[in-house]
Amino acid sequence: MASERVNLTMESAALTAARSAAAQAGTSLSEWMSRAAWDRAVAQAARISAEQDRQLGGELPGWDDDGADRVFGDAA
Repeated sequence: MASERVNLTMESAALTAARSAAAQAGTSLSEWMSRAAWDRAVAQAARISAEQDRQLGGELPGWDDDGADRVFGDAA
């Protein structure tokens, strides 16, 4: 996965907690922060998707097992 350098400004307590968590996980702070950001983004996307499903009443119109097979293959 490609990486980019960024500068962040964080609350001191959050940075201390992140450093401690990274050390406990045996990873660099950079790797831990990247994973934490990824996990948070995925969780937010899942919440948005769940809310859209709730508003639409569940499955998309016309969606069936054959449609899932076409999109996801045999893994569906």
